Amino acid sequence: MDAVVTPAAAVPWSQVAEDLGTLSWLHASEHPSAVWMALEQTGFPQGLVLLPPDDPARIGMGEALQALRPRAEADPQATDDELAADYAAIYLTHALRASPCESVWRDEDHLMWQGSTFEVREDYRRHGLAVRDWREMPDDHLCNELAFVAALLTRGDLVAAKDFMGRHLLVWLPSFAQRVNQRANTRLYAGLAVLTAQACLSLKDVLDRLTSADTPVGS
Repeated sequence: MDAVVTPAAAVPWSQVAEDLGTLSWLHASEHPSAVWMALEQTGFPQGLVLLPPDDPARIGMGEALQALRPRAEADPQATDDELAADYAAIYLTHALRASPCESVWRDEDHLMWQGSTFEVREDYRRHGLAVRDWREMPDDHLCNELAFVAALLTRGDLVAAKDFMGRHLLVWLPSFAQRVNQRANTRLYAGLAVLTAQACLSLKDVLDRLTSADTPVGS
């Protein structure tokens, strides 16, 4: 029996790109509990189009947001302080040894600004893109890589998106997510890491099916 292949045109790529943009934004800076609660009210993470309702990562993130609300309403300052400390430990001080930058995972000495950083920058350049400020956030930071995949999907360049994820983003993102999940002090950031990895793995599965089909991508 022939496999059923979903036409590329049937996938809401603009919404998928928007989902990746939201995930990128959440990893880019710390947000107070009020922002997280407002995001939940808009339908996050239930609205992520590539994850089914029973996906464990989506359920886990939803539960983390639900658990956050009563604590934030009872003591918003303490809750915000806890979230800020966890964000710093992951993304700023690297206290959890879970860097959001690809080169740290792929370099032999686990250093930033190594080969992966410049390979990623070259990928961006080939597609006419560049990071806003590479001194503040390296090219191979998770936020930038997610945003780049989103940009490719918006353009309809599914082959390039699949290629970049296979060569870069998904080489290290699952390891990042696993470590954050194990070491984060808050359910929120543990859940965000796992949710991001699962969303990207699901996207890669869809792209694999589409780009390996006999029909032209985009048909």
